[in-house]
Amino acid sequence: MQQPSQKQLEKIPLFSNTDEKERIHIAEKLTLVKFKRNDIIIKEGDNGTCLYLIKNGRVRVITTIEPDNDEIILSYLEDGDYFGEMALITGEPRSATVIAESDIELYQLNKTDFDGLILKNPSISLSLTHVLTQRLQMANKSRENSERYYKSRITPHGYIKDTDLVKLLKFAEENSLTGRITIKRNDRQAIFNYRKGQLEKLDFENKSEVQAMDELFTWPDGEFKIEPSIFKFSNTTELEITESTSDQLSFPQILSAYLHEKFSEFIRIAGSRSTQTALNKSYHKFSNYFSIIDEIQIRTTPELEVEVSMIDQWTDKHVLFSAVLLRDVVNTIEKDLVGMKFWSN
Repeated sequence: MQQPSQKQLEKIPLFSNTDEKERIHIAEKLTLVKFKRNDIIIKEGDNGTCLYLIKNGRVRVITTIEPDNDEIILSYLEDGDYFGEMALITGEPRSATVIAESDIELYQLNKTDFDGLILKNPSISLSLTHVLTQRLQMANKSRENSERYYKSRITPHGYIKDTDLVKLLKFAEENSLTGRITIKRNDRQAIFNYRKGQLEKLDFENKSEVQAMDELFTWPDGEFKIEPSIFKFSNTTELEITESTSDQLSFPQILSAYLHEKFSEFIRIAGSRSTQTALNKSYHKFSNYFSIIDEIQIRTTPELEVEVSMIDQWTDKHVLFSAVLLRDVVNTIEKDLVGMKFWSN
């Protein structure tokens, strides 16, 4: 069994801040594995039992979209990078497929050893937090690349004679739609603009809402299209604080403000109920892994509340939990939107 040397571990960002004793212990836990170009190293949907650190080579991280299995490239990783850690932290199936872009050598670390290392080595946990934040940024950018795909694939459309207007409006309300419903008949068009399930504006030939509704309900035929707004989360991962205030704020206060900003954005896009459902799932998922989970509490109903414990002994575990929580909530909200069931019959 070939193990990495001290110098090799120093070049891996995850372990760069560890001391010699820690690196000796880490080297004992790593196993060298090899893959050929185009080999699938990790497959989306599989259970995660280990993470990989790239000794030398390059991989492509992708996800596929049904029904045609279109490939969306999320990122490329090279020497010193690592992947596969999220499935170990969350217990969820692999969220992406990783393919060797070249012949590649990797160090493999199984889940039991991984759990022990990040709990006993604060420097590893902190490095992991930084990478999770960077990957959240990359995920945000990948959404921009796939926006056109989603718009073309998940925009439901049909005919009024098959789905009447009452059913369409009921759908918008029950699914907390943020977006619009467009109805066309010949060269006439009406647009219903929704925000979190509430009709904000009805555009139809400068008619009042009552007049427009009265006429539209008489249309015997026509076409409709539902266009949910595609999320565009900001790529900013640091709260902007002026020099005059930075020295006055504690880390819990900064984190509280940052989380409030992010979850306000989630609520704007997905609605408070959907965001709360995503939060509930995440808190349940991570409750056995993070002992500090009660020190960061977030509620979005009936209104947004962020409670961050103002304790003095804040650790990188708090930061790690915050990063993992944000990523998991984003993933849940995105899946709920993209996988939205528009109607049963």
